[in-house]
Amino acid sequence: MPLPKLHIKDRWLIFQNDQLLFLSQDNNIRLPETTVINDLTPYFLCQHTIGQFENSNIHCAELQSTLPLTHSLVPIPLRKALEHLGDPWYNIATKAFTIINWDRNHQHCGRCGNKTSHRPLSFERHCKHCGLHFHPRISPSIIVLIHHQDQVLMARSYHFNKGIYGLIAGFVEAGENLEDAVHREVYEETCLRIKNLRYFASQVWPFPDSLMTGFFADYESGELNIENDEIEEAGWYRFDNLPGRPSTTLSIASRMIDHFISQQQNS
Repeated sequence: MPLPKLHIKDRWLIFQNDQLLFLSQDNNIRLPETTVINDLTPYFLCQHTIGQFENSNIHCAELQSTLPLTHSLVPIPLRKALEHLGDPWYNIATKAFTIINWDRNHQHCGRCGNKTSHRPLSFERHCKHCGLHFHPRISPSIIVLIHHQDQVLMARSYHFNKGIYGLIAGFVEAGENLEDAVHREVYEETCLRIKNLRYFASQVWPFPDSLMTGFFADYESGELNIENDEIEEAGWYRFDNLPGRPSTTLSIASRMIDHFISQQQNS
């Protein structure tokens, strides 16, 4: 007996003003399908096909920023949208936002200034004038959990919402490897020296286009003295008395903190 054919849907990740649009129906919100958004397609600034996931063709698009939405479409900030979609959809939604952001920022050539064009069936923009090609950008970044016995260094940036604390993080500079970037960022932002650097995991992070690499490190020496241009507050906190947590449980920072707490509780 032949196997039944799967019904392949088309689902859309549509962004407007960096918010993801959901269809609100029967007290639930979900990603819209093609039949729902047909009236919006003339107002797309760009659109791309991401691939297949969960028996669906996944597409992404950016909608004109001033277009009024129908009552059935609900815009949700990306961080909250990622929480709603959950872990299985995290990489898909992140990829969609990164591609939209890249497309928006590479409409003109960075070498000669001429208009670029999108090459069909690819994530590539091309300058016909000088021949330069542009692909979605990925920015390597590091994040590190520094601990001293049962205490962890927690910090908050000026742009964090009230009550939100995280870990030391930063971008990798040209000519640096990941380990050098960790030591430099830690010293620049806190005046601390660290040792025993251990890799934890990596995570794509769409704010705007980072690939985060997480490390654990032991405190070695120095007095905490924060860099006020980037950090508003930082301090040492016992694992069971943290001042706050990262803004989303899906972030690698949140996973690292959970891992450290688990280690301390089981030691």
